Amino acid sequence: MAKVYILVGKIASGKTSWVIERKKKSQTALLSCDDMMLSLFAGCLGEKHRETERRCLMFLFGQAVQFAEMGIDVALDSGFWTKDIRKTAKEFFAARGIDTVTYYFKIPDDDRAERLEKRNKQLAQSTRREFIIDKKLLESLDKKFEEPLPNEYDFLVSD
Repeated sequence: MAKVYILVGKIASGKTSWVIERKKKSQTALLSCDDMMLSLFAGCLGEKHRETERRCLMFLFGQAVQFAEMGIDVALDSGFWTKDIRKTAKEFFAARGIDTVTYYFKIPDDDRAERLEKRNKQLAQSTRREFIIDKKLLESLDKKFEEPLPNEYDFLVSD
């Protein structure tokens, strides 16, 4: 039976890179909350961002069920920043008889900052829509991340 991979981690921790590598080896659909939000909205949503992101993620859960029912693994690339959303995801899929595997991506902050700087430079010269994250925004977002406890993930990915 197909699995849903729940990818937990801060920005630039390697979640999307992991999916790209996995897709080379195994049929896996990537469902990204960021990609969906960037497709639907022109800019930052301010105070409505968190609720809109949650609604988009719930939509992606439904899409993941359809893929899983077709026998296709799914990687949900959202970050799953809070204990609440990680619990919600696991309960959602368990109620539908779909196995989940949770990966927690945790790398040193210096490595993340280096990756992010490189990514931001590439995006500045690209037409691709993507969130550009400066140091101030990164610090603000990192404060919102609730680090998962060991019982909340199956695998730890660190560099």
